[in-house]
Amino acid sequence: MPAFKVVENRLNIDKKLNKLDKFVLDIVSVIEKYTNYVIISGYVAIFFGRSRATEDVDMFIEQLSYGSFEKLFQDLKKKGYEFNEDDPKRLFEDYLMQGTSINLWEDEFPLLRMEIKIAEKYTQKDQLANSIKVTLNNKFRLNFSQIETQIAYKKFIAKSEKDMMDARHLEIAFEGLSIEKINYYKELFIKEFKK
Repeated sequence: MPAFKVVENRLNIDKKLNKLDKFVLDIVSVIEKYTNYVIISGYVAIFFGRSRATEDVDMFIEQLSYGSFEKLFQDLKKKGYEFNEDDPKRLFEDYLMQGTSINLWEDEFPLLRMEIKIAEKYTQKDQLANSIKVTLNNKFRLNFSQIETQIAYKKFIAKSEKDMMDARHLEIAFEGLSIEKINYYKELFIKEFKK
């Protein structure tokens, strides 16, 4: 029986926070000061009840200036996070501006990483613009990619066994999913990934 229903891109849930959730919330509390974001990929299924491990959480962010990025970088460093590059200018110019993801992790917990990429493709920007606003325990807010988008990407682009199981979990966990929207994103993804 479905446990979740998104209404007008909003969802309220109560959940006991685990280490992964706290990691995400801590990073998001900094990122949202400087730019818009959307959480995508495996953590979406995990957050909504899929029982599996992950080593990274993926997110798209909106374009931001170097000045904003440098402040974001310094704020996260003060909180004890490490990056795959110690020089913020190089991280910004040689990674983010070149379409490459950056990674960050807690100094004390290096096995779990947040992977961040600037949204460049149409579907990536669309996920930012149309994210689901999830209110967690009446206290926190997280922005997730629309569930139909995740299902379409996982079933028709990624297609690994893990991705197919993530998609199936989301199909079962959510009520009122739109087959038309899944097919719409399927076609968009196929066009984008053929380029």
